Amino acid sequence: MIYTRAERLRTMRPSSTGRAALHLVSTFDRDRRPPTSDPSETSLSHLDAAAALGLDPFKSEARLWAEKTGRQDLLQPQQDRDDSAAYWSGLLEPIVAAHYTQRTGRQIRRTDTKLHHPRYPWMVAAVKREVVASPEVQLLECLCVGMNVAPLWNHGVPAHIRLRLLHLLAVTGLRAVDVVVLLGGQDLQIYRIERDEAEIARLIRQERMFWRSVEQDQAPPSRDKDVSVCVPAS
Repeated sequence: MIYTRAERLRTMRPSSTGRAALHLVSTFDRDRRPPTSDPSETSLSHLDAAAALGLDPFKSEARLWAEKTGRQDLLQPQQDRDDSAAYWSGLLEPIVAAHYTQRTGRQIRRTDTKLHHPRYPWMVAAVKREVVASPEVQLLECLCVGMNVAPLWNHGVPAHIRLRLLHLLAVTGLRAVDVVVLLGGQDLQIYRIERDEAEIARLIRQERMFWRSVEQDQAPPSRDKDVSVCVPAS
């Protein structure tokens, strides 16, 4: 028998939520879907953190759940283009990182390391850059943001980026991460996100709730006001 991704992930514990599964229409038997070896579908990365909490302005919680349960075939495909934001961000990130060093005097090194949380192995993070020999900050995240997204940064680090960085700190166990963002190709800003144990504990609790829905192949449970405590007041 070929099992679905969710059946391979789910634990042997019965569901305690009592919620019905989200019904998605498919043109073929779900049990015939071939297994996947894509590691991104067997874990939650820091890039997934905000979507798992329903707070990502660019990806819904439902879409993330569909991706993690192997239902990409039911989603409208996202087109990749050479002039996409991700493409240009990849080209400009080394330049942004160099300007960070020039402005702060801190040396950085490229790592490209993937780490798992020591207690929750389904939590992962890809560390691209480390800050060398700095007791104040240990990680660097470089972002390039287009003009259409730049307004989200008008009041500092957006909530979905903050959640991403808290996830990064949760997995690595480190103290702080600097995020340097190039807005509209001309405005370079630097922010620091420091470790907050209370926020991280709430983030993990909410991510576990989402991941349980993946393991049990059920629709993500509705959110309550507890999610909002992960978003700092303006």
